[in-house]
Amino acid sequence: MGYILEVNNLEKNYGDFVAVNKINMRVNQGEVFALLGHNGAGKSTLIKMILGLVNPTAGEILIDGLQYGPKSKDIKNLIGYLPERMNFYDNLSAWETLTFYAKLKGVSSARCKEALEQVGLAEVKHRRVGAFSKGMQQRLGLAQAIIHRPKLLVLDEPTTGLDPIGILELKEMIRTWNREGTTIFFSSHNLSDVQELAENMAIMNSGSMAAEGSLAKLKHDYKLMTRIEVRVSTDQIAMISSLERGANTMGQFEIHDNTLSCYCESQEKMAILQRLLKEGVEIEDFTVEEPGLDLVYQQVMK
Repeated sequence: MGYILEVNNLEKNYGDFVAVNKINMRVNQGEVFALLGHNGAGKSTLIKMILGLVNPTAGEILIDGLQYGPKSKDIKNLIGYLPERMNFYDNLSAWETLTFYAKLKGVSSARCKEALEQVGLAEVKHRRVGAFSKGMQQRLGLAQAIIHRPKLLVLDEPTTGLDPIGILELKEMIRTWNREGTTIFFSSHNLSDVQELAENMAIMNSGSMAAEGSLAKLKHDYKLMTRIEVRVSTDQIAMISSLERGANTMGQFEIHDNTLSCYCESQEKMAILQRLLKEGVEIEDFTVEEPGLDLVYQQVMK
């Protein structure tokens, strides 16, 4: 389907300070893509350039094949944006706030009702925004971001201010919007949310692109192995030890009491278990520990 976002050799300098250093990045149409990095890594500057709010020092950005300049208005109609902190007029209701954004974006008030229902604010649409909790204001921010049905939805720390139930509901909203064809590009410090939602991700460090790709690709790139632990009955230890010493070597396993453990590529798990069964090992229980995004992130940032 092509790319909804292309970033080519992008740079942003503030005097002698390099905020973004020769970034290259591709986001496919219709995927969920996450941007990761420590505070100060350059994520916010990159997002602002993607939104056309900050001009790059060098390089180019293409949104659905369009470049900022003469096509800036067309590009902004393609994008919905939720900033990390959304500020509204306290004396306006949620309905008044959203209809204001609808007029700015050339959308009918019927769509306002739909958007408020999608974010769970239909029942309080006439309540003043000043009386809203932080989580409710975040939901209203989501409503204004999706009201014009953008092709690319950019979310900056979208779970900020949401309680656990709100976070679960937001994840389901993201999945729903994505199924309907919207590409989701979000930044987050919550690695478990990223691992759960994102098909591909980019990790920034000190203004540069440190790593990019799917979790499976990053695990492969950094040689992170899956750990298998198999528990057998105590009376099998002697048999296993003889297998380890014999022709059918089990040298890849470590034996501790009645537990066997080894590290392998993720796709080798079943072959290893089948091999144990073939050798006559009676398995009482087993666990598989896959390396997660937290371990990938630690390796990238070393």
